[in-house]
Amino acid sequence: ACSRSRERQRQRPGRQRRAGAASQALHIMNAQVIQLEDGWNKLKTGGVLKIEEILEDASGGVYKHRISTDEYSQLYTTVYTMCTQKPPNNWSEPLYNNYCEAVIDYLTARILPRIKEKHDEAMLRELVRRWENHKTIIRFLSHVFKYLDRFYVKRLSLPELAEVGSQKFLEIVFNAVKREVRTAILELVRRERECEQVDKQLIKSVIDIFVEMGGSRASLETYATDFEEMLLSTTADYYSRESAKWAGNDSFPEYMRKAEDRLKQEQDRVANYLHSSTEEKLLKVCEEQLLQNPEQQLLEKEHSGCEKLLLDNKTEDLSRMFRLFSRIPTGLPPIANIVRKHITDVGLALVKKQSVNAEGDLMPYVQELLDIHDKYTELVGSGPEKGCFQGHNIFHKAMKEAFEVFVNKDIGKSATAELLSNFCDNLLKKSGERLSDEALEDKLEKVVRLFGYLSDKDIFAEFYKKQLAKRLLLARSSSDDAERSMIAKLKLRCGAQFTSKLEGMVTDMNLSQDIQSAFAEHVKDKELELDTDLTVQVLTTGFWPTYKSDELNLPKEMLQCIETFKAFYDLRTSHRRLRWVHSLGSATVVGKFTASGKSKEHDLLVSTYQACILLLFNEADSMTFSDIQGHLNLPAEELKRYVLSLCVGKYKILTKDPAGKEVAPTDKITYNAAFSDRARRIKVPMIAAKITQEEKDATRATVDEDRKHAIEAAIVRIMKTRKSLDHQKLVLEASTQLMRHFKPDPKQIKKRIEDLIHREYLERDPSNPNLYKYLA
Repeated sequence: ACSRSRERQRQRPGRQRRAGAASQALHIMNAQVIQLEDGWNKLKTGGVLKIEEILEDASGGVYKHRISTDEYSQLYTTVYTMCTQKPPNNWSEPLYNNYCEAVIDYLTARILPRIKEKHDEAMLRELVRRWENHKTIIRFLSHVFKYLDRFYVKRLSLPELAEVGSQKFLEIVFNAVKREVRTAILELVRRERECEQVDKQLIKSVIDIFVEMGGSRASLETYATDFEEMLLSTTADYYSRESAKWAGNDSFPEYMRKAEDRLKQEQDRVANYLHSSTEEKLLKVCEEQLLQNPEQQLLEKEHSGCEKLLLDNKTEDLSRMFRLFSRIPTGLPPIANIVRKHITDVGLALVKKQSVNAEGDLMPYVQELLDIHDKYTELVGSGPEKGCFQGHNIFHKAMKEAFEVFVNKDIGKSATAELLSNFCDNLLKKSGERLSDEALEDKLEKVVRLFGYLSDKDIFAEFYKKQLAKRLLLARSSSDDAERSMIAKLKLRCGAQFTSKLEGMVTDMNLSQDIQSAFAEHVKDKELELDTDLTVQVLTTGFWPTYKSDELNLPKEMLQCIETFKAFYDLRTSHRRLRWVHSLGSATVVGKFTASGKSKEHDLLVSTYQACILLLFNEADSMTFSDIQGHLNLPAEELKRYVLSLCVGKYKILTKDPAGKEVAPTDKITYNAAFSDRARRIKVPMIAAKITQEEKDATRATVDEDRKHAIEAAIVRIMKTRKSLDHQKLVLEASTQLMRHFKPDPKQIKKRIEDLIHREYLERDPSNPNLYKYLA
């Protein structure tokens, strides 16, 4: 550089002064070149050693000495100069190496011995103090050596100075004391679990060191390997011992309270000083030892286990049991099994108790079934925070399976399907249980839920259809809205096909009102004179139960009305034929009596048969039973009931000689002219015919016949779609389709398949007799 300056001076004498000035500046710069040893001594003395001394002398976070801004600037400038000097005086690499060696020396000579000479909590406090000091030193030196970091380190992709500081602490200090540190922390954790007071902030500070040893990438490998694994292992051992002790000494509810409390403590422990990633693993270990391993032993505890809690209806303990055991994957199935068994036992005990009195009134039994269902529905719950088991599916399934066992048990010769239908009838008819609209709706909803457990829903449907028919035809229904609501509930549960006939019956009643109005208009327009008013209900045969036909000889007053209506109906339609069912009819007959010499009239509300008997006495005051039978042409047994209802019932409109409840053909029946009652209108009750076993059997036979058609229809539907199918699959698919209405017997399905083969709907595969083919 000096040589070039002199050459320029010779060429340009006019610029001599400026060249001389440049030469002087270069001379000063040459004088300021910092040698490695001088520079490093300055940095070491004024920087590294001084910051170490300041931190050593600090007490309670108060520093006695400080490094001034000027001192810091000189240190930074020294590093800058040493790194920017031209080779061979560029000391970037030696500076980097010297920095590393200084950190190593400091950690080896000053930090590690100070930590190792202490034990337990004192060692932990020293470790925390030394780590905080180390971070302060590294942070300070990283600023001083910033230029080195920004250019030299980045250009050669070397570890940054702060990272070197942390890494050396890990290698030299942490790895040397980590076992002792871990042991000391775990001892503090154990003491806290034993309800001793410990320094949580100290534990948190040490745990943070384990986390920070993962480096700048925030890796938790060091924390997980050097601390967490041993924490989980010691936790498992601790709670294994605690669990065994509690299980031996405490009742199941007491055990659960302690377990719940401990799990809460462990969650708080994570929040107080452990890393958040540990929570799931720690709780899993606790749950395994406190809940999963001893579960069966706890549930089966003799005087306080799950069965006992259910028997005593300990809802708080049952709720706690669900909360705890729902935390583990295999926790709920064993409880669900106990719940299933318990509900089944309760139900079967009720069935057994009721079977002793199978001939008595069975409506209280149905009410008890509903009460049991209410109780366990509330127990299982309908959703989160509702019920002990919060509506969990596994308990709904257990409850369903339990109820299906005993709800399908017969009481004597009465199926629960029949009893449920009778119960509904009692709710829906006027003479039955009086309830508000809301209470009636609620009870019907409960009945339908119980109905859902029936395997023979079609038997219920058949009985319900007959009882609905009586309510509608005899105007005994307490509420049309309730009738429609019940049908809608059944439709929702079983589909439109199940309730189509019931809906048809209700529709018929509405249409009958329209027909009646049209008939009244017809009589008025044609100026017809009828001896009596007539109301006709026209029913569609396919919807209604099958009723017996009789050859009743009607009185002329009634006969004229019927002929007039038939002529009117034939004008409306030419494709329908009327068949009269007199057994369901009713009439109002005016009776004239002379009690105590005074003439008095009564409106007698009677059945059609009773009306026919009474009208005979317009012709004669007395006649024998056989005479009455001859006039009316009714079966003797049927006629006896109607005669007795008029002779020996509440209202003795007729008298019988001889008196008594037996009727002989020669018994004399006489018009009772002296009959009297306060009321003008009198409803003459029938002597109720008990539903005989034959009638029940006939209902069952109807159901069996309907089942044959249903099974055949299902088989044909399946085969029409599938074209060919083997026997097992066909039986399975048919059973699945039919299960909504009844539980089919595989033998029945096999019989129907054979019958369909015989009628050439299906055929067997010639090479495989178990394979069926559909014949189009």
